[in-house]
Amino acid sequence: MKILILEDDTEKLGEIVKAIDSLEFDITHIACSYFCDFNAEINRNTFDLVVADLMVPAFKDSDEAIDVSSNVIESIRDLNCQNYGTPVIALTKYDQLAEDHFSNLNKFDITVVTYEEGSSDWKNSFVRKVESCVPKKAYDFVIVCALEKEADSYLEAGYDAGNLFSVHGISCREISIGDGAGLIVMPPRMGLVNSAILCSRAIDIFNPRIICMSGICAGISGKANIYDVVIPDVCHQHDSGKWTSDGFIPELYSVQLHHQTRLKISEIIKDDDFIEALKKDVTLKRNEFPGEAEELEFKVIMAPTSSGSAVVADDSMLENIQDQHRKMTAFEMESYALYESARQSLKSPVFFSAKSVVDNGDSQKGDEYHRVASLISAKAVYEIIKRGVNTER
Repeated sequence: MKILILEDDTEKLGEIVKAIDSLEFDITHIACSYFCDFNAEINRNTFDLVVADLMVPAFKDSDEAIDVSSNVIESIRDLNCQNYGTPVIALTKYDQLAEDHFSNLNKFDITVVTYEEGSSDWKNSFVRKVESCVPKKAYDFVIVCALEKEADSYLEAGYDAGNLFSVHGISCREISIGDGAGLIVMPPRMGLVNSAILCSRAIDIFNPRIICMSGICAGISGKANIYDVVIPDVCHQHDSGKWTSDGFIPELYSVQLHHQTRLKISEIIKDDDFIEALKKDVTLKRNEFPGEAEELEFKVIMAPTSSGSAVVADDSMLENIQDQHRKMTAFEMESYALYESARQSLKSPVFFSAKSVVDNGDSQKGDEYHRVASLISAKAVYEIIKRGVNTER
């Protein structure tokens, strides 16, 4: 983000710059003490935001501050000015001056903020306005992880992932896959509600072509084994419905993968080297081998799954979920939120989820398989994006 500042008071300028630097964004600024310099910059370079004092000297050889309100409007709101549509904040410590020009400044979409020396009240309004002007950075893809350990798996896998940072209140980590730039994002809490909010905001803010999810899930016994990667070709919400005196009556909502996405993922996971790419460099500890297994074995399948708002670790609840759909293969807490958010978005990104099974959601639930499952899931998502899930067949 690039900001032009018109300010002749060095102390006030220092406070402005300090307020700008408090934001967690890549922001550069150019400061002018005289209106003539300001006018030259406005007509020479493009800025994302302009911050202007209304009382400054007109020229370098003059120390007398004059009212430049009309000059600022005439300069920046000229149709031929390349900053004609740039947001402007008039930051002045002269209350009467602000009141005298408020109507005219407002007519030209210039926000007036009254600066108060020694007070922090003006900073709140100023910082919010600056934040709203930060250009939205578009990414090729966004990967959603409900848990920190799921997100950390991309680092463990050795992928090109950066440090954690926050943008627009979202916890992010940048990652590159092939020629694409993306983000790994995490909600403040796991579950459908937080994931739905996060996915919707991520689509609107980052405008990705792909939004997807990796992590862990529970599998239905007999249909999915430990470490199997399940990609929902249709995802249900299993806890929607009505509680009555006769028990819970489910009302299933479901979202299908786009037909073209389903075909492309089906093609990718059938590649001869796909499973081997997921197994590469994954080393298991003794307690991470399921049952009597002596080597890492798993399948990557596309099948119906479901999501709900609560962790399932009960045999009777598991039976209730199984009864809802005879082809259900796995269940967890977030994929439906991603599918529904993407389905409703006007931006229509490609979407999918790929999660690895860690248990059967019964009373024997544990966490000894979480590390490896998170790692396999992350590698599956990485490979699907790398191999071109967003390209047509």
